[in-house]
Amino acid sequence: MCNSFVGARFFGCILNLWLLPIVCSIGLALNIGCLIVFFKTRGHPLVPALIFLSFCDCFQLFFSFLVLFLPAFHEFSDQSEFSTIGQLAYLSTGLLSPLLLAFNCASIWTICFISIQRHRAIIRPLSNMYNPSKPFKPLLFIAFLALVFNSCKWAEFHWFWDENQNENATDHRWILAHEMSDLANNEHYHRVLDNLLYPLMVYLIPLLLLSVLNFRILTNISNRRVSFDHKSRFAQERRSVTLLISIVTMFFLCHTGGLAIRFVDQEKYATSDMFVLLKDVINLLFNIYSFTNPLLYFVFTRQFRDLRTMWHSHFASPASRTESYAITNAPPAKRHLSIPSIYRTPCTSGKLLS
Repeated sequence: MCNSFVGARFFGCILNLWLLPIVCSIGLALNIGCLIVFFKTRGHPLVPALIFLSFCDCFQLFFSFLVLFLPAFHEFSDQSEFSTIGQLAYLSTGLLSPLLLAFNCASIWTICFISIQRHRAIIRPLSNMYNPSKPFKPLLFIAFLALVFNSCKWAEFHWFWDENQNENATDHRWILAHEMSDLANNEHYHRVLDNLLYPLMVYLIPLLLLSVLNFRILTNISNRRVSFDHKSRFAQERRSVTLLISIVTMFFLCHTGGLAIRFVDQEKYATSDMFVLLKDVINLLFNIYSFTNPLLYFVFTRQFRDLRTMWHSHFASPASRTESYAITNAPPAKRHLSIPSIYRTPCTSGKLLS
């Protein structure tokens, strides 16, 4: 199929129809493997958050396949908008893309929440002596906030039934189509949401928070004077901090492009094949982030063995001899800064995806 295209269109076809589904499929398999390990290690205090993050990764990769791959397949295969693939592409773009963004936000905010909890556990260990009775409650609250934050994306589409106007058709068929609503064309709306709230809430604030908290954790661990018996435990903490540093680095590399493209006049370059290819590359990086998270878990937790260790540590003053429960590992961040203009959107008529 891709052999019929040249230049940027050829590379876009290879990226969307081959690389993207491969990354999503392998990423799903790896995250499902992580879930199996995490469900067998339910006693560790980090496991609820790790389970939640892995679920977010799985749903993000799955919805990326529907929101990104199906419209691209519909475009490159030149199928009619009245075809089954065409209708699925319309529905996935208009209905599932806000869910894709919501799972992305939930993943990022969850890793910030876990970093705050780890920071408190190490700086003030006595505040974390007991596990919460409902560990999933704050995570579900984060998911609710992420859904509310992205719910306005559904209002950007105006849905309607359109009749098949093909003169060669022997029967009249109706399709469900959509076009951009008045809200989506409002300049002030885009300035507030796309140029202010999303960059702050989904990129800048999480990146700053993760960097500062984990730097303080690493500094605190490095400055402690501990006995020889506790050095192995601090080695676990260093591995967990290294894990978070790696995640922050991957977050920066994979999502900076998504931040920068928000400030580009996309209507001006909408017909440019190179600009479309650039958005496709950003989409691929967006999913590579979720793809690499299980690999980071495996490497920096010594093949998940650190998660199986339950221990008490003298994080307080050596003279106090007060044992407190300390969290020993840190989970990955998600997903990924995705923006509403990155996924393939319908053209002005709302019938064809570009």
